[in-house]
Amino acid sequence: MKPSANLSLDLDNKWAYLRAAGRSDWESCGSYFDAVIPRIVETLGELGLPLTIFVVGRDLESANDVTAIGQFKSMPRFEFANHSYNHLPWLHTMDAAEIEQEINATSAAIKAKLGMVPVGFRGPGFSCPPEVLRVLVNQRFVYDASLFPTSIAPIARTVFLMRSDLRGEQREKAAKLYGGWKSVLQPNRPYRREVDDCQLWELPVTVMPGTRTPIHFSYFTFLAGFSTLAAKAYFRNAIMLCRLTRTPPSILLHPPDFMGREDDADMAYFPAMKISRGAKMDIVTWALKRLAESFDVKCMIEHVHELDQGE
Repeated sequence: MKPSANLSLDLDNKWAYLRAAGRSDWESCGSYFDAVIPRIVETLGELGLPLTIFVVGRDLESANDVTAIGQFKSMPRFEFANHSYNHLPWLHTMDAAEIEQEINATSAAIKAKLGMVPVGFRGPGFSCPPEVLRVLVNQRFVYDASLFPTSIAPIARTVFLMRSDLRGEQREKAAKLYGGWKSVLQPNRPYRREVDDCQLWELPVTVMPGTRTPIHFSYFTFLAGFSTLAAKAYFRNAIMLCRLTRTPPSILLHPPDFMGREDDADMAYFPAMKISRGAKMDIVTWALKRLAESFDVKCMIEHVHELDQGE
């Protein structure tokens, strides 16, 4: 019997990436959902893999995007979860009322437009201050998936800021993006949080056991841009160490993981966007197959139910 893992997608649209990069025209940019979502659905469908999709509420204002997101419903096993309304990666700078609005408005939009009540949340930029957790337990969420317990959080933040054009207040707000060195001390496996006398499952984005370096697919494809052989060896090692340490991997995808350099020139700044679409799809499919061979891959809510039964 294979140990469990879970697979999720942060469904961040083009506007979210361009705003994070400091582009002043981010509101007028187009959506890439029509192009990329069918690739994700087809790839995972061929592999028989389920998916938890973290949806940004703002994208549900567009009828075209709602239709595109609705394609995930063709998957036998899927789950829509909450990724905030405006994808502001600095929830830690917002007051409680603003945080509550970000979460509640997104849940209402997912229910109205996609027909599902979300029970999971991930903060944009892995931002999840205590005020977020209080809203989650008050609204009866089952799990949070915002922790990113990596050893390279400050490095990742520095690289992001170097690549972006953020200025002034927004740059100051991004100063704690991805957390600090203390991120490495956070758990790397699911656990129960105690929040105001309530309990909430935490499913961290898994990092390499031991080194605590990232193993999510944006990092993996970034390595593949330098050496496919090195990237494959890195991912194989991650899978092996997760099994040896009994760490159930929570693997994270993003839409650009299914896009190549020919797809969108505006996204050229994003890691691994210099790889051709065909080459990236090949390496992503290879890694997903390795994951499925070693683990019983589940949606996050399925994984949580299993964890509940195991206690």
